[in-house]
Amino acid sequence: MNYRAAMTGSTAHTREDSSSSSVVIQTTDYSASNSSSLQITVHKLNGSNYLEWAQSVKLAIDGRGKLGHLTGEIQQPAAEDPNLKRWHSENSLVIAWLINSMEPAIGKPHLFLPTAKDVWDAVRDMYSDIENSSQIFNLKTKLWKSRQEDRDVTTYYNQMVTLWQELDLCYEDEWDCRADSVRYKKREENDRVYVFLAGLNQELDEVRGRILGRKPLPSIREVFSEVRREESRRKVMLKSSPKSKAEDEVETSALVSKGTDLDGDKRRKPWCEHCKKSWHTKDTCWKLHGKPSNFKKKNGGDSKVLQTVNEDSQKQQTDFETPAFTKEQLSQLYKLFKSPQFSVTEPKSFTPFCSFAKNGTDHGEDDWMC
Repeated sequence: MNYRAAMTGSTAHTREDSSSSSVVIQTTDYSASNSSSLQITVHKLNGSNYLEWAQSVKLAIDGRGKLGHLTGEIQQPAAEDPNLKRWHSENSLVIAWLINSMEPAIGKPHLFLPTAKDVWDAVRDMYSDIENSSQIFNLKTKLWKSRQEDRDVTTYYNQMVTLWQELDLCYEDEWDCRADSVRYKKREENDRVYVFLAGLNQELDEVRGRILGRKPLPSIREVFSEVRREESRRKVMLKSSPKSKAEDEVETSALVSKGTDLDGDKRRKPWCEHCKKSWHTKDTCWKLHGKPSNFKKKNGGDSKVLQTVNEDSQKQQTDFETPAFTKEQLSQLYKLFKSPQFSVTEPKSFTPFCSFAKNGTDHGEDDWMC
């Protein structure tokens, strides 16, 4: 069988009939026919994607029944073995698949290696990330920092699954005891459940708590399925329970009524547009016009009585001026204080000043202070 026949999967057999004429009968090797395409994967090896490339190549070659040429299970027959030619054809075909699935600069150095296993092992030694500490650290860091944020649960989960699969390809575990392997895989899956749940948004706290309360923990696939159902349920509930029109009208009326009350309070109470405070107007604002001219300090400090009079007078929107008394009026007041109902010591001198403190609604006789 020549190389062309091996590539097309066709073989020719000759049979002589009674007339001694030869008839060529074409038989088809369906396995080889289905394997005739030399481009077996869209993932071409570029030097930094060995894990993805190796996995896709193994799947493609295994689907064509030739994986043994990569693993070494299919050994080269002896020279006198009639299957030697077939082995050579299949070996050449697998090498062609491998070379054509690499970038030209990477595939060229491997053209002259004798077997497909030699090519496979050489590429693995040069570009594999197995036990590559920096690659493992990078993948684990991405997993630790993964958060759902504004994505849906499915997108978030698929990203994490991709990272986990790449991480698995960085290890080649060999177990002497199958039971140990099962226990280790379960613990590893529990760790992945924790990482997945930790990255979920806060609105999924309820389903997260339910899952963490189970013993034993479900598998990562079961966890994803339950979280996804909860996410779908929440979306349906939010869509099916909008506020009724009547509720909206009640809320709107309440807001309007509240705003009207606030505006009414401003209209009823004097309001200063300058300092934005109530109980006085801009015309009587101390911050704008200063304190009254008759405002004086008493005992080294501001007169609190006058300040009270000013605030109360502003509340009534009246311009109240402290009256100045004549000497005759002050003399009469002095005589009044000398009456038996008062026990006031005669002052040496009088200051012609008096301030009133408002106690009631009107300024009466009992509402002043000297």
